[in-house]
Amino acid sequence: MILLMLMSKPRVALLLLALPLCAQNPWFQPSLLEKPEVHKALQSVDDRAAAIVEEWIRLVEIPAPSTKEQLRAKYIRAEMEKLGLADIRTDDISNVSGVRKGTGGGPTVVFAAHMDTVFPEGTDLKVKREGDILRAPGVGDDTSNLMATLEMFRALNRGGVKTKGDLIFLASVQEELGLLGAKHWLETSGYKPDMFIAVDVSSTDVWYGALRIDQFKFFYTSPGAHTLESRGAPSPAKAVAKAITALYEIPLPPVAEGLGSFKLPTVNVGMIGGGTVVNAIPREAWFTVDLRSLDSATQDRLESAVVSTAKRAAEQEGVGFRMEKKMGIDYSKALPRKDRLNHPLVQTALAASNYFRKPGTPEIVAQDVGSTDANIALSMAIPAVAVGANAERMPHRLEENTDASSIVPGIKSLIALAVALTNH
Repeated sequence: MILLMLMSKPRVALLLLALPLCAQNPWFQPSLLEKPEVHKALQSVDDRAAAIVEEWIRLVEIPAPSTKEQLRAKYIRAEMEKLGLADIRTDDISNVSGVRKGTGGGPTVVFAAHMDTVFPEGTDLKVKREGDILRAPGVGDDTSNLMATLEMFRALNRGGVKTKGDLIFLASVQEELGLLGAKHWLETSGYKPDMFIAVDVSSTDVWYGALRIDQFKFFYTSPGAHTLESRGAPSPAKAVAKAITALYEIPLPPVAEGLGSFKLPTVNVGMIGGGTVVNAIPREAWFTVDLRSLDSATQDRLESAVVSTAKRAAEQEGVGFRMEKKMGIDYSKALPRKDRLNHPLVQTALAASNYFRKPGTPEIVAQDVGSTDANIALSMAIPAVAVGANAERMPHRLEENTDASSIVPGIKSLIALAVALTNH
């Protein structure tokens, strides 16, 4: 499968085939950093440390809820133009991409960071700084990595670093709605990258897998009635309550080990809504379910249980029922787990991340999980990995925070990864 994917890159294909799949070696070596142009690029990041944090804060404070990323897209496009990237595009859903051309003979590598956040319009995005800690909704996921990716491309220019392969900067949209921006870009851009990096996790993580993710919205309906006539009448609100209670009683397999704070598989009700007035049975009520597992077989079993449980609540309450389903990515083309783990892309990402990790912190271990834009690439049999450039904490919460100083070594790690990958 690797050979077929890389027919247009014979040198890369031959190199991969020469390495046993059980023992792929990283393409990153510390000696790479001693090259004068790479050293100059790295030093330029140190020199701009304060300015990077200031720009990062400005970027956080540009609102970018999913589907409304246009202001950030405009900013990123303008910066791509200053960089002199080729083929700069803003597509029909506001993905922005540009190409840093290589000298030829190397693989095409995408570095993708998403512009959207989970926070709705009107959320207070003002960054609060407490020493080295930055606090604001979206300060980490994924604004820190968007900033880091932008600065990585700038640093390569400042150092005069030349790569054999092309580097593509993709600032994607609607990642939080189901990886929709990356899917659209990979399917419609015309580019067929050899490798795909989602810069969208903490700097302490390297993810080489893809969680099975399904998202549902269940609707319950009835003719409605005044509160004075509600006793004993069919109620969508009661159906929602029964369904949610029953869903949380579905037996789940044991929690998978080795995933840190993640507890998988899981079923979560994230949103509830319905009704228009206080003193009436709602004509419609609804809730959402986010279902995640590590493998397709478990996901299929749980999906069947979730849907049948939601339907049964409607039948018991005597109300109408309908559902919407999102996600449901087909991973039948994805490379096997062992091949993904041992691919030089993942091993190189792991080596670079560990080289630049904070001294005294635990060694980073690659994990077979993923809920990033890399999932889409993996589903298309494109070697992909998710990495991060920042020590982010409490993502998707108003209390989100991070360490300002962590972005400098994070950017350096991205530089090392980009140079290592595009020169093979």
